[in-house]
Amino acid sequence: MAGKFDAIVVLGAGITQKGNLTRVAKSRMDRAVELYREGAAPRIIVTGRKESAVMKRYAVKQGVSASHVLLESRALDTIGNAFFTRKMFLLPNNWQSIVIVTSIFHINRARLVFGKVLGKSYRMLFVPSKRVLSDKAFKGKLKVERGLTLLTRLLSALVADGDMAAIENFVKRNPLYKICSRKTD
Repeated sequence: MAGKFDAIVVLGAGITQKGNLTRVAKSRMDRAVELYREGAAPRIIVTGRKESAVMKRYAVKQGVSASHVLLESRALDTIGNAFFTRKMFLLPNNWQSIVIVTSIFHINRARLVFGKVLGKSYRMLFVPSKRVLSDKAFKGKLKVERGLTLLTRLLSALVADGDMAAIENFVKRNPLYKICSRKTD
């Protein structure tokens, strides 16, 4: 690992109907806990509206101190993961370096989104979690991600890297976030 980082950021991957982490989310958390134990960063940021609390509980059960697991529970998508992580943790604490843990099928889009939201002033390392999906499911995820990455690339061409005002405007105008903010207000 190239130097110590300020935080490990784990992107959410859903929960089951019983409220447990999906296999993909568990794999991401296992990789993050491993990196934490190796000393990559002194804290883990778990991000995702529905799954972040479950992710934190999982990390604590794995021996991570609860005070070292920070919760971001507003994100509904990868853009939200990056935006709220920056707004809630990176900017207020002046943290400049993060390890982002996600699945190999998601890593290209995550790299594009985090690069757009954070800009060039942050040091980022993207680390894939262990692959846990069948070949068929994995190929399906790759196909979906290719399409989403292309769409994200087209839309992101309209916004300068790191333009927090433009990204915040996008999040505020996103119908999903409007619906969810009404439910929590």
